[in-house]
Amino acid sequence: MIYFLDFDRTMFDTDAFIRDMRSKDASLDSCTPPELTTLLEERVKEGVLSFQPGELATYVYPDAAQFLRDKENAVTVITYGPRALQEAKTKSAFHGIPRVSVMYTDLVRKGPFLAPHTHLHRDAVLADDTPEELALLTEACPTIRLFEMRRDGGPGDGRWPTIRTLAELP
Repeated sequence: MIYFLDFDRTMFDTDAFIRDMRSKDASLDSCTPPELTTLLEERVKEGVLSFQPGELATYVYPDAAQFLRDKENAVTVITYGPRALQEAKTKSAFHGIPRVSVMYTDLVRKGPFLAPHTHLHRDAVLADDTPEELALLTEACPTIRLFEMRRDGGPGDGRWPTIRTLAELP
């Protein structure tokens, strides 16, 4: 079985990361989430912001790190967002976990990004926390089994099975 796993809020505690970034830099407090993402991306590109190998490992959910170790080459992390920022985060967060494969979609949504790669969809499972992303995947990649990740314990959207840990995946 092939697993595609979203990065932010599925494998990585993005909310804690953002809280900590804001606590270290008061100028980030007034930024909206899109403004914050843009600003962090700019800082990474300029070399003003970087993360040491393993520095962000504390934000990786424990079950996510274990799932990567258990499933090894069967897992591909897929992440939407500005590439430089996502690459800096994933490289630091997954440092020390062998064989982590990451697909960076940049600003292309996951459904349209994966659609041309139908050979990857056979017996594939994908977990993501965003209903909008899952809806696009349902349309573009109907052969992928989708699961909605709800780390916050809240109810799911209802269109896909809801999981709260990666251990719940088939």
